[in-house]
Amino acid sequence: MAWNKWGLMLAVCLAGCSGETPGSEASARKYFDSEFKKWMAGQENTVSTMMSEIQGHLNPIAFDIRSVVPDTPDFLAKAKGSELPGDWKEWPAYRFNVAIETKSQAGTPLKKITTYTLTWNTREKRWYVNERFL
Repeated sequence: MAWNKWGLMLAVCLAGCSGETPGSEASARKYFDSEFKKWMAGQENTVSTMMSEIQGHLNPIAFDIRSVVPDTPDFLAKAKGSELPGDWKEWPAYRFNVAIETKSQAGTPLKKITTYTLTWNTREKRWYVNERFL
Protein backbone atom coordinates (compact mmCIF):
# COMPACT_ATOMS: atom_id res chain seq x y z
CA MET A 1 0.00 0.00 0.00
CA ALA A 2 2.82 2.42 0.88
CA TRP A 3 4.46 1.78 -2.49
CA ASN A 4 1.31 2.83 -4.34
CA LYS A 5 1.22 6.15 -2.46
CA TRP A 6 4.87 6.85 -3.31
CA GLY A 7 4.28 5.93 -6.94
CA LEU A 8 1.29 8.26 -7.12
CA MET A 9 3.24 11.08 -5.46
CA LEU A 10 6.13 10.59 -7.90
CA ALA A 11 3.76 10.68 -10.89
CA VAL A 12 2.11 13.87 -9.64
CA CYS A 13 5.50 15.50 -9.04
CA LEU A 14 6.79 14.57 -12.49
CA ALA A 15 3.66 15.89 -14.15
CA GLY A 16 3.85 19.11 -12.16
CA CYS A 17 7.58 19.56 -12.80
CA SER A 18 7.46 19.09 -16.57
CA GLY A 19 7.52 22.83 -17.37
CA GLU A 20 4.32 22.64 -19.36
CA THR A 21 2.66 25.44 -17.45
CA PRO A 22 0.40 27.44 -19.79
CA GLY A 23 2.23 30.59 -20.82
CA SER A 24 5.68 29.22 -19.94
CA GLU A 25 8.66 29.22 -22.30
CA ALA A 26 8.46 25.41 -22.48
CA SER A 27 4.81 25.65 -23.49
CA ALA A 28 5.66 28.29 -26.13
CA ARG A 29 8.43 26.10 -27.56
CA LYS A 30 6.12 23.08 -27.73
CA TYR A 31 3.38 25.10 -29.46
CA PHE A 32 5.83 26.64 -31.95
CA ASP A 33 7.38 23.26 -32.76
CA SER A 34 3.94 21.74 -33.37
CA GLU A 35 2.82 24.61 -35.62
CA PHE A 36 6.07 24.58 -37.60
CA LYS A 37 5.78 20.85 -38.24
CA LYS A 38 2.25 21.47 -39.56
CA TRP A 39 3.68 24.08 -41.97
CA MET A 40 6.35 21.63 -43.14
CA ALA A 41 3.60 19.05 -43.78
CA GLY A 42 1.53 21.54 -45.77
CA GLN A 43 -1.20 21.83 -43.14
CA GLU A 44 -2.89 24.97 -41.86
CA ASN A 45 -0.71 26.63 -39.21
CA THR A 46 -0.02 29.91 -37.40
CA VAL A 47 3.71 30.31 -38.20
CA SER A 48 3.96 30.51 -41.99
CA THR A 49 5.61 33.76 -43.02
CA MET A 50 3.92 36.52 -44.95
CA MET A 51 6.58 36.34 -47.68
CA SER A 52 6.04 32.60 -48.18
CA GLU A 53 2.30 33.15 -48.50
CA ILE A 54 2.63 36.09 -50.91
CA GLN A 55 5.24 34.47 -53.14
CA GLY A 56 3.80 30.96 -52.91
CA HIS A 57 7.08 29.44 -51.70
CA LEU A 58 7.34 25.76 -51.03
CA ASN A 59 6.89 24.61 -47.47
CA PRO A 60 10.08 24.66 -45.41
CA ILE A 61 12.22 21.55 -45.22
CA ALA A 62 13.80 22.34 -41.83
CA PHE A 63 13.92 24.89 -39.05
CA ASP A 64 16.25 25.70 -36.18
CA ILE A 65 15.20 27.82 -33.22
CA ARG A 66 18.28 29.99 -32.67
CA SER A 67 17.09 31.80 -29.55
CA VAL A 68 14.08 32.40 -27.32
CA VAL A 69 13.95 35.42 -25.04
CA PRO A 70 11.18 37.19 -23.10
CA ASP A 71 9.37 39.78 -25.20
CA THR A 72 6.74 42.47 -24.96
CA PRO A 73 3.21 41.06 -25.42
CA ASP A 74 1.62 41.81 -28.78
CA PHE A 75 -1.53 43.93 -28.64
CA LEU A 76 -2.90 41.91 -31.57
CA ALA A 77 -2.97 38.72 -29.45
CA LYS A 78 -6.75 38.53 -29.25
CA ALA A 79 -9.68 37.11 -31.16
CA LYS A 80 -11.03 39.31 -33.94
CA GLY A 81 -13.69 41.65 -32.65
CA SER A 82 -12.84 41.09 -28.99
CA GLU A 83 -11.78 43.81 -26.61
CA LEU A 84 -8.23 43.92 -25.31
CA PRO A 85 -8.33 43.56 -21.51
CA GLY A 86 -6.45 46.02 -19.33
CA ASP A 87 -3.91 43.43 -18.17
CA TRP A 88 -2.64 42.48 -21.66
CA LYS A 89 0.77 44.08 -21.06
CA GLU A 90 1.38 41.50 -18.31
CA TRP A 91 0.77 38.46 -20.52
CA PRO A 92 3.70 36.08 -21.07
CA ALA A 93 5.43 36.64 -24.41
CA TYR A 94 8.56 35.30 -26.08
CA ARG A 95 10.62 36.32 -29.09
CA PHE A 96 11.71 33.40 -31.27
CA ASN A 97 14.58 33.83 -33.73
CA VAL A 98 14.32 30.97 -36.19
CA ALA A 99 16.42 29.83 -39.16
CA ILE A 100 14.01 28.53 -41.79
CA GLU A 101 15.38 26.34 -44.55
CA THR A 102 13.55 26.05 -47.85
CA LYS A 103 14.45 24.98 -51.36
CA SER A 104 15.25 27.77 -53.78
CA GLN A 105 13.86 27.79 -57.31
CA ALA A 106 17.17 26.23 -58.38
CA GLY A 107 16.55 23.38 -55.92
CA THR A 108 19.35 24.37 -53.55
CA PRO A 109 18.88 24.96 -49.81
CA LEU A 110 18.08 28.52 -48.81
CA LYS A 111 18.09 29.77 -45.20
CA LYS A 112 16.33 32.83 -43.87
CA ILE A 113 16.20 34.09 -40.29
CA THR A 114 12.69 35.05 -39.17
CA THR A 115 11.61 36.53 -35.86
CA TYR A 116 8.27 35.79 -34.21
CA THR A 117 6.52 36.99 -31.06
CA LEU A 118 4.44 34.38 -29.26
CA THR A 119 1.98 35.87 -26.77
CA TRP A 120 -0.08 33.83 -24.31
CA ASN A 121 -3.58 35.33 -24.02
CA THR A 122 -4.46 34.48 -20.43
CA ARG A 123 -8.17 35.15 -21.00
CA GLU A 124 -8.55 32.94 -24.07
CA LYS A 125 -5.97 30.39 -22.87
CA ARG A 126 -4.16 30.24 -26.22
CA TRP A 127 -1.00 31.30 -28.02
CA TYR A 128 -0.96 33.99 -30.67
CA VAL A 129 1.95 34.11 -33.13
CA ASN A 130 2.98 37.20 -35.04
CA GLU A 131 5.89 37.48 -37.43
CA ARG A 132 8.06 40.48 -36.57
CA PHE A 133 9.37 42.80 -39.22
CA LEU A 134 12.57 44.43 -38.03
